[in-house]
Order: sequence, then C-alpha cells, then structure tokens
Amino acid sequence: MGKYTDKLRQYKPDRTDADDSVDTIVTSRIKQRIRTLERKIGTDSRHHIATDQPDIKGDGKHNDTAGIQRLLDEAKDKPSGISIYFPAGVYKLTSTLFIFEGTRIECHPKAVFNKVHHRGMLQNIKKDSTDTGHNGNGNITIIGGIWDNNGHRYLGGTCFVFGHSKNLIFRDLTIKDVSPGHGMEINSSKNVLIDGCKFIGMAPKKKKLYSEAVQLDLMKSKGVFPWKKGHFDHTPCQDVMITNCYFGPSDRLGSWGRAIGSHSATSDRWHRRIIITNNIMEGTLQWGIRAYSWEDVTITSNIFSGCGAGLSIDPNHVGEGEVDSEDIDGKQTYSSNQVKRITIQGNQFTKPGRHGSVMSITGDQHHDMLEVNVTGNIIENPAPTYSIYLAHLAHSNVSDNIVTGGDKGIKLVACRQVNVIGNNIKQIKATGIEAFSGNRDLTIANNTLSLIGRHGIWVTGNVMTSVNNNHMTGIGGGGAAAQGIRLTSSCERISIIGNVFSNQEPGYRMTCAIHTASCTKNTLAAANNAFGIGFDFCGNVTENGNAG
Repeated sequence: MGKYTDKLRQYKPDRTDADDSVDTIVTSRIKQRIRTLERKIGTDSRHHIATDQPDIKGDGKHNDTAGIQRLLDEAKDKPSGISIYFPAGVYKLTSTLFIFEGTRIECHPKAVFNKVHHRGMLQNIKKDSTDTGHNGNGNITIIGGIWDNNGHRYLGGTCFVFGHSKNLIFRDLTIKDVSPGHGMEINSSKNVLIDGCKFIGMAPKKKKLYSEAVQLDLMKSKGVFPWKKGHFDHTPCQDVMITNCYFGPSDRLGSWGRAIGSHSATSDRWHRRIIITNNIMEGTLQWGIRAYSWEDVTITSNIFSGCGAGLSIDPNHVGEGEVDSEDIDGKQTYSSNQVKRITIQGNQFTKPGRHGSVMSITGDQHHDMLEVNVTGNIIENPAPTYSIYLAHLAHSNVSDNIVTGGDKGIKLVACRQVNVIGNNIKQIKATGIEAFSGNRDLTIANNTLSLIGRHGIWVTGNVMTSVNNNHMTGIGGGGAAAQGIRLTSSCERISIIGNVFSNQEPGYRMTCAIHTASCTKNTLAAANNAFGIGFDFCGNVTENGNAG
C-alpha cells in the first residue's frame, strides 16, 4: 500500500508488482546487493538466496522446512545477523519455524509459505525460554510473502508469535486463513512496526469469535501465552505502530473476530504508545479495534466497513475471581487500570452491525478515563445501537463528528468535564444526545440535530450542565411526543442558552422546544429562539429573553 516511484521500486523488490517472468531479474538484483553488503561488512553477516540451498526448492512439493530452519539457525552464531531472500515459489512447511536475533527475511511478492500442519508458522520464542522484559530475540525484519495457514484444512492457531522482543518490522506481507487464532501475537514487545500488510481470512470457532488478527498481549501466564512454560513477568507492549494494513475476508474464509486488540490484562500494567492509522477493517465479527488496558493511544484515519462494531476502549475487568484485576503476584486488587490520553480522529465507520456501539469508550466506577479526544469522525449507522457511547469519562472532548443513523446519537453516563461540541447528528431513530445519570460539568454546545425520531437533547440526573447554542430542526418523528431539549430526574444548575428550534421538516414536530420537569432546580433558560413552538418550564427555572 506504500507509494513508491518507479526508481525506488528498482531497489525495493518487496514493493514491486513483478511477475514470475522477471523473477530472475529481481533475484539477480538481490544477489548484487548481497555481494555489495559482503564487501562492506565482511563475513560477520550472512546473506542468502533461499533457493540456492540444495534442500530448499520452492516448488510446492518438496518439504522445505528443514532447509529454511538451517538458514534461520545461522543467526544464532552471527552477532551481526543474517538476511534471506525468498524468490517467487511455493515453500512447503510441515512444522513451525523459529527465528532468531538479527534476522531479515525479504520475499518476492509471489513467494508463498504453505503450511501443511496443525501449529503456527513462525516464532521467536521456544517453550523453555527464560527471557524476560524485551530481551528475547529481536531486531527482526520480515518483508513480503504470502503466509498461507490453510485454515480451511489445518488447525493450529496463531501464524506469527513474538514475545520478549524489540525492534520488529513487518512490511508488505500477507497472513492468510488462520484457524482459529491470531495472525500475529505481539507479546511483551516494544518498537514494533506493522506496515502495509494484509490479514485475510479466519476460520471461526464458537469459543474464539473474538480472535484478533493482531493481538497485543502481555506475558501473563501459560493460559495467555501457551508457547512458553514459565518465567511470566507480565511485560506489556509499548511503542507499536500499525499502519496501511487491510483486515478482512479471503477468497476462502470470512473476516476476523477483531482486527486489532487485546483480551487479557494485569493490574498496574498497560500497553502504551499504540498508534493505529490508515488501515481498512472490513467485516469483523466483533470490534474492529478493542483497546483493553491501553494508554497513550492514537487511532486516526482508519476505515471500518461492515464490522460487528467499530471500536471499544476499556480498562481491565474487575471482580472476584477476575484474573485481569490481579497484580503480578496473583493478588486480587479489586481495582482497574486508569486509562489516559486517547485520540480518535478522522475515522470512517460504515454499515456497522449489532455487536455493540459504533464507539464504546468507558472507564468504570474505580477510575474515570481521562483526556479522551473524539473528533472529526464520520459514522453511518444503520444498526439499532448507540453511535458514540461514553461512560465514566473526564476532561475530554467529543467534537466535530458527523453521525447519521442508529437508535441514539451520543450518550453520556457518569461523565464529568466533558465537552460535546460542534457535532452534526441526523436521522436518529430515538434521541440525538442523551446525558443520563450522574453526569456533571458537561458542555453540550453548537451541535446541529436534524431528523430525530424522539427528543433532540435529553438531560437527566445531571448537575452543572450547559446546553448552549445548539440548532435543532426536525425533532419528533412518527407522531410521538417529543421535545427539543428535555430535562428530567432532579437536574440541578442547568444552563440552557441561545438554542434555536424549528418545526419546518415535514413529518417532524416538537410538542415544545424545552421541557423541564418539576424536580428541576436552579436552572437558567435564556435567549432561546423557538418561535411558534413554545416552552414548558417548571417553576424552578429562571427565564430571560426566550422567544417561543
């Protein structure tokens, strides 16, 4: 998916569209590069054309496993590393390959690794590993190739397994047809780049419908990381970028449970500095992205098409018997990890399903989620779900989003100091914006709401909320009683200022522009413009300059 000039393509065979007829030219170019490297750095490094080895044929019939593993093993004795180029061909694999420190694998676009066994394809870690932290086999680059797991025929889960690692690059490769498991398990690793890759096809299994194409995980236990026997130190991931990738179905199997995410955690451990940008996620069974106990997260300019739901940002689960709220010593903390600094910007969500809200961003009763910025996203939601659901957030902004369709536009629960500003919300079946139960210090301002089936903005059980300068037209479809702004359930110190209301949309009619229940206290309504619609204020509202 990268953009390279013709000149650059000459030196980037992993990015070419060359077919088999020019593979000899590509291979010759690689050999020349190897000779140049050997002259520069001598014999401390090794550079190989895989098919120059007598026991690697790449013909789809010969078992190439032992020959490839012998090449990979050379890295154990070469401090400066090795590089291997795989020309076009089909490389038959009958067992898992193990990769070591300082290895570079570069593949022709038509180099196919064909798995014909019931285990994974490539690991950097063995069962008896005593590695901790990020000190295992790292400084690894894998470019190109089609890694076909044949999940319609063979079980054996995860394709790539990397743990206790650092400095990993995966570029322009395809991971295909996994059954069941992950395309990549990136565990306890830092400085990871996944760029321009395709993750296509997963064979679903009833108990693993959540399986991620790329899973970020921590070294928690054998149950979480079954590829290792011991030395579980709860190291998380950090500094991970996933960009320019495609996640979706293959020609043989459907899409993934989730494109990117996590589903295990430990108290006082976070995956940190995660960037997910410019990806396409198509047809996932559940979330496109599920960020679970992540911190310092940037999710920008992605396309979510036909996913079961869009994205979920959550702290770790908490409760009696819940291992995700245990500390590194296995002691139950009964507390969650507070999540901070989340940016969700410029993403597109189309045709989401019913698995959950298009965006679900929630702290919990232990900790508010802090410093969340949701801005400039486009949501087209035909499902009967919330488009943006926010709970237990603080010091956050939801701004300039375009939301079309769904049962509810934006809902806030138990939030504080959150600004909902400048959003365009339309064609909602029920309520445009709901601020329910335990919110305080909210600002709901400068939003445009149109073609809303029930109420425009419904505030209930809130303290110190400002509802200012919103524009509402076409509120109350289907003949149901509806208000532009509705206050209920002991709202206190609410300011309703400068809002504009219109009944001009055919088939939509507000029964009143603003309704305040009798339990409303210390509320100000001023300079609202609702000519021809009217107001229904209780006696505890101070009015000033309203036109109704």
